[in-house]
Formats: sequence, C-alpha cells, structure tokens
Amino acid sequence: MCGIAGCFNIKNSEIDGIENHLNIMSGLIEHRGPDGDGSWIHESKKVGFTHRRLSVIDLSKNASQPMKATDGNVITFNGEIYNYKEIRRTLGSTWQYTTDSDTEALLSAYSKYDTDCLDHLRGMFAFSIWDEKKKSLFCARDRFGIKPFYYCVLGDKFYFASEAKALLPFLNEIRTNKSALAEYITFQYTIGEKTLFSGIKQLLPGHAIKIENGKLKI
Repeated sequence: MCGIAGCFNIKNSEIDGIENHLNIMSGLIEHRGPDGDGSWIHESKKVGFTHRRLSVIDLSKNASQPMKATDGNVITFNGEIYNYKEIRRTLGSTWQYTTDSDTEALLSAYSKYDTDCLDHLRGMFAFSIWDEKKKSLFCARDRFGIKPFYYCVLGDKFYFASEAKALLPFLNEIRTNKSALAEYITFQYTIGEKTLFSGIKQLLPGHAIKIENGKLKI
C-alpha cells in the first residue's frame, strides 16, 4: 500500500519545526507501510518528504524512499508503474540506474520529460517530486484515482499526504464540510475535490499540482 506525506513552503522560506511535522505525518500513516520508513529534508528546511514503505518491487534497501537522484531531484511515491521496465530500457542510455525499482524509473522519466512524464506512465500512482534545479514541487495522481492524494494550503505552507487524517494536526480547527457530508450520505462519496474536512482537498484523478515561483497551479 505505502504512504507518502510532505510539506513545502510555497514562498521558499524555512518551515519552523519541519522535522516534527514530518514525524507527526509519518506516525499517522504508519499502518500503510510495515516494511520501512524514511524522511528527507532539504538543507534549506523549506521542503521535506516522508514515506512508509510496503515492499513490492525491488525489496532491497537501495530502493528505499524518499529517493534522491544524482541531479538532486527527490521523490516520494505510492503505487506501481506497470511499464517501468519499458521506461528503463528507453532511458537506460541517459540514466545510470542503481536499483531495480519503478520508483527510480519514475525519477528518470521526470528528469527526461519533466511534467510530461505523465504521458509515459501506465500504472496507479500518487507522488511528489522536488525539482532541485527549478526549486519547484510537482505532484500527480493516476488517471483513475486508485492511489489517494490529500492536501491543504495553510498560509504559505503546502501539506500533502496519502490520508486526510495526517493533515488534521496542522489545521487551525477541525470542522466538518457540511456540503461534502451531505454528498457522502447521499452517494457514499464526495463530489469533486471536497473532503469531509473543511480546508482539506483531494487531488482529482488525472490531475497534477505544480508549485513554482510562489504560485500553485492545478
């Protein structure tokens, strides 16, 4: 199953207590990954990822996440890329692979195609990539929304996680989104990006978020 979470200061400033933020989120999604966990924090402390791992492909510790590439890009990824071997064969001449994981294949695809990497992926996924060169964040969810991705924006801070409850500690107050609750009672799911919690949204299937130069774009 795996679980991902992280935070980023949209204005590229330091996040006070970022280590504690990641520890809290990691603890709340611990059940999603019994095989390992890890965290990464940028030296500037303006962005950080955490990951709970369920080992499926490449059981070695070399494939642990968050995974950092030689170009400085970092990923936290939940899911499975079905055509990762095809990607590896295509990009093998331009990327020196050190693992057999689909995670690294995804990193290499982003390095080659940038945000257009989504056009080359077949699978179920939710991920976030820190682009070291652009100082930007790129997050995406698979076309059918098999893998979850929840997020909230609190002031200049962007938080994301595989489960909404991992974001609750950072809200100023926890309130029910009454319109979303009405939809859930009626349809057994919420419509659009709304969730049962005011202030927390879900990234819709087949959508992506790009945060660059202080702006968030879906």
